Amino acid sequence: MRRLHKITGGGGTNGPRAGVPRANGRAIVDDAGEYYPLGLTFMWSLQGARNEPDRYRQNLEWAAAHGFDYKRPLYEVGWNEPLRIDPATFPDHLAAVARDLEDAWRIGIRGGITLSGKGTGYDLWRLARDVAGVIADGRAHMVLLVEQQNEYSNGGDSLETLEAMIGELTPRIPNLVALSTPANQTEADTINARLGAVAGGRGVYIIHTERNADADHGWRDVRQAYDFHTYRSFPGADWEGPGPGSSGSQNTNRLQLAMKRALAIACGAPIFTLHTGTGVYGDGKPASTGPRPPNFWEIENIEAIVDAVRGIVDLLPPGLPNWTVANTNWVPPNPVAPFQPHHHWEGDDEHLDGEYNNGVNRAYAALGPDGAWIQLPCGVRERVTLRASYPLGNVTVYDPLERRPIPNLEGLRFNAGDELTLGGGPWLDPNVAYIIRGTR
Repeated sequence: MRRLHKITGGGGTNGPRAGVPRANGRAIVDDAGEYYPLGLTFMWSLQGARNEPDRYRQNLEWAAAHGFDYKRPLYEVGWNEPLRIDPATFPDHLAAVARDLEDAWRIGIRGGITLSGKGTGYDLWRLARDVAGVIADGRAHMVLLVEQQNEYSNGGDSLETLEAMIGELTPRIPNLVALSTPANQTEADTINARLGAVAGGRGVYIIHTERNADADHGWRDVRQAYDFHTYRSFPGADWEGPGPGSSGSQNTNRLQLAMKRALAIACGAPIFTLHTGTGVYGDGKPASTGPRPPNFWEIENIEAIVDAVRGIVDLLPPGLPNWTVANTNWVPPNPVAPFQPHHHWEGDDEHLDGEYNNGVNRAYAALGPDGAWIQLPCGVRERVTLRASYPLGNVTVYDPLERRPIPNLEGLRFNAGDELTLGGGPWLDPNVAYIIRGTR
C-alpha cells in the first residue's frame, strides 16, 4: 500500500505546537508546519473555569486527549446567570481570558476565539482592544484566530463595528482574524470584500453551514462545505455546522461529519470545528433537538465520532486547501473532475427508471499542481458508475472510516472512458462514501 502523508495537529500526547498560526495561501501553517486545525465548540469556557473549575478542567483534558487543536470560547455574551459574560461585571474578566488561553495551551489547545456572543451592550471596541492586549502579552502563539462576533446578523452589531474591532486587533497582534458568519449570499460577498480591506492579509472566511439533517438523508449538510471554494482569497473555517445536539437540527452520523470535514479542506477551509450542544452552555439542559449532556464524554457515540472526524485527515494530501476544485459535469475551460458519476440524486422521488434510484449525491474533486488529485463520492445510493474523464494512474479507493484501501481497488489505471463501479447503501439509507486518490 502506498504510504500516506499524515498531517498531525496538537493536543494530547502531541503537546503544544510552535509559533503563531498563519495563512499560506488557503492553508494554515505554524512553526511546526502545515496542519488542519480541528476544534471544539467550548463557549462556556470562562463560566466553567469560574463556576465549576474541576469539571471544566476535566472537559478541557478530555478535549486534549482526543487530539483537538483548538477550542472556541466566547468572551462576551448576554446569557442569563450563571452563564452571562459581561466584561463590565465578570470578575477579573481579562485575567480570566489570560488564564483561559494559558490553561488550554499547557495541554496543547489553542484558542479559536469569538470575542462577542452579543447581548450585554458592552463597548466592543474596548473589548477587542483589551483582549488584544492580553494576547500581545506573550500569548499570540496560544491563539488560532479571533472572530469578532457570533452570527452578527442575528441581532448583533453592524459590520462597521466589527471592522472597527479588527482595527483594534491588527496593529497589536499578529494573529488571523475573522468578521462573522454570513446569513446569505449578499452578506457573504460583503464580508469577503470588507475582510480583504481590513484584515491586512490575515483574514479567515468563516461559515456556519446550514443544518438540515432531513435533506438528502444528511448529505445536503455535507455538501454545504463546497461553498468555501467560492472565496479563494482567504483560508476558510467550517466554524459551527451541524453536530450532536446542535440547534435547528443535529447530525450525529460520523461518516457524514468526517466527509464534511474532508470536503471543507478540499474546498479551501482547513479549519474545522466539531460543534456540539454540550459545547454551548455545558449545563446539561436539553434542546429541541434532544439531549445536551453537560460533559463531552457523555455525548452518545462521541468516541467513534471524534475518531472519524479526526482520522479522516490521514487520507488527505498535504497542501490540499490550495488545490483547484473541480465539480463533476464541468467541461473545459473549467477544471474537469477525474471521474464523472452516471447520476446525481436529490430527495426521495422514486421513478420507474431504476437509474434514478442510484448514483451519488455529490462527488466533488480537487486537482493538485503536480498531477495528483482527490475525489469524494458522497451519499452513494445502491451503486455508482464512475467514468474516467482522462487517463488516470495510481487510483486507490479508500474507506473513510477504516482509513484503508478497499480490497482490489488500489493502484489502478484507467483510460479515458473506462468505468469503475462502487457499491452504495439502500435507497432510503445511502450512508456510503469514498475517498479516491490518484494521478493524472
